[in-house]
Amino acid sequence: MKHLSQPVRIALLAAFGMVAALSLVTVSHATGNVSKSDLAGNWQITLGGFTGCGQSTELATITLNANGAGTGTLQTHGSCGDSSLTGQTFTILSLKANGSGTAGLSCGTGCGWAFTIQVSPDRSTFNLVDISDPGNYLEGSAIHQ
Repeated sequence: MKHLSQPVRIALLAAFGMVAALSLVTVSHATGNVSKSDLAGNWQITLGGFTGCGQSTELATITLNANGAGTGTLQTHGSCGDSSLTGQTFTILSLKANGSGTAGLSCGTGCGWAFTIQVSPDRSTFNLVDISDPGNYLEGSAIHQ
């Protein structure tokens, strides 16, 4: 049995390593600037944290139009009990080309949250965090369905 020389073994190992690394890479479908119309469609938004009503988790199912506005259902579970509110609005208020922006979500009569958001480059997800509303400390993520 003939043994391969050390340089050949190293070259083969490097080649196999490159093939393995390339097979793990996922191709991004992101192109150009992020816009509100990129976010049109159905979204599921999960939130958790503290609201004016105490500790809470929320699940919103929203359908956005090409202008970044939509309505849907907000389910809540927390210190003040459980609820399911239909007809709640979610609006992308501002959106920069890099995917950073702001959004608002209604949570019943006289209730609403303002979020800072960051859309992923492939437009399939975005994160949300409320850093401006006194007494509300919510964060979460959204997935394009």
